[in-house]
Amino acid sequence: MTQIKQGPWTRIRPLQRDELDPYTQAGMMTGELTWGGNPNNLCKVMAYMPRLLQTEVEYCNTFIFDPRTLRGDIQEAGFNDRFIKELVISRTSLINRSRYSVTHHSVIGLSLFANAGRRDEAIPKYLHLHEHEKHPETYTERERVVLDYTAKVTKDAHLVTDQEFQELRRVLTEHNLKDDQLKNFTTEGISRHVDAQIVELTWLIGHFCLLNRWFTALQVPNESPQDEWNFAAVYEEVVPEQIRRRNDQILAGGF
Repeated sequence: MTQIKQGPWTRIRPLQRDELDPYTQAGMMTGELTWGGNPNNLCKVMAYMPRLLQTEVEYCNTFIFDPRTLRGDIQEAGFNDRFIKELVISRTSLINRSRYSVTHHSVIGLSLFANAGRRDEAIPKYLHLHEHEKHPETYTERERVVLDYTAKVTKDAHLVTDQEFQELRRVLTEHNLKDDQLKNFTTEGISRHVDAQIVELTWLIGHFCLLNRWFTALQVPNESPQDEWNFAAVYEEVVPEQIRRRNDQILAGGF
């Protein structure tokens, strides 16, 4: 049987493939292939509930990773771009001080920006993300307003005012009017698209609040050199030292 080193702060031992039935193994492999191609402790802990593991991957992809997806003329997924969604995920996770989400989405987000030739832009965005409102020069208007909304929904959804909600709609509408993919939309069509974007963003925030609490309560460990995949080495390579240090301070309750 595969062995894994149980970290000093973990509560649930991640299951290994040879401890699972073939059908659950297939679900685990689907998750690994879909989410980066590496064995990960998210799937290994989720494997205690095989049906959850089998359904979570496709479900999550619809509002996290899927690009703009059409069924005929009907758009089904990808209403917001991945860049804004990764900022939302990391902002939510920083507020909730969720180790697994903060570290892994630092890598995912920075890699996303880097692959698009935007790494220099991404570094200050991620460095100041825990207090984005203090660094307005670092973010676009759309990013600022979406991150304001993210912070309030994460902390207490009752804090979102009607005025702030209308401001979010205004900013998303103006952004959409500059999008060539939406140039043939009617005013009504743009309005509905904005509604879809807000629904998607709010679901994304809420789902990561769920995941953050799940990771934290179960203390799902980062993958280490003792595991099949050494995430720790990737994290150190991809995420600049000043962001890693900031992450450590937040996770330790230092902010």
